[in-house]
Amino acid sequence: MERKLMDYLPRFLQEIREFQAIANTEQPEFADLWDNLDDVLDDQFIGTSTENGIARWENMLQIQPKASDSLEDRRFRIMTRVNEQLPYTITGLRRQLETLCGAGNYEAVLNSGAYTLYVKVGLAAKKNYDDVEAMVNRMVPANLIVNITLKYNQHMTLGAYTHQQLAAYTHDELRNEVLNEWQQQRQTIT
Repeated sequence: MERKLMDYLPRFLQEIREFQAIANTEQPEFADLWDNLDDVLDDQFIGTSTENGIARWENMLQIQPKASDSLEDRRFRIMTRVNEQLPYTITGLRRQLETLCGAGNYEAVLNSGAYTLYVKVGLAAKKNYDDVEAMVNRMVPANLIVNITLKYNQHMTLGAYTHQQLAAYTHDELRNEVLNEWQQQRQTIT
């Protein structure tokens, strides 16, 4: 939105050269001020925070960003920390995992007899694995053994593809890559 200082003056003052000169001189300063004010409002919410706002959130939550983190990665880590709530239950943990990983991109199984929690993070959420692991370790009571792994592609999933289609990929790609990308490529090839 273009805000002109001249528009805020009464009509009779807008016609005086001195006031025009003053308004034109001060216009860039006020434009910067309005932009900074918009940034301050955006920084109140994690989803719209600027680089400065994200840095302030990290400082408040004592989060050390990694050098390779994008702004979205840093925002995700802050959301992870802010969304943690006590008391922790398996239902609450599943709700947090669904928020972070997406529906169907995780499994959380509690074996209460063996005091073990098994969490599998889907390949679609693989880049956020470290953040999910840190959140689970903070949320889970200390008397539970936590086993966190990635959900890899399985034979029954790969069975939908022909041997010729699978031969185009390495074993590592077959095991560790999200199949949705393949399906898109497969549709463009056929």
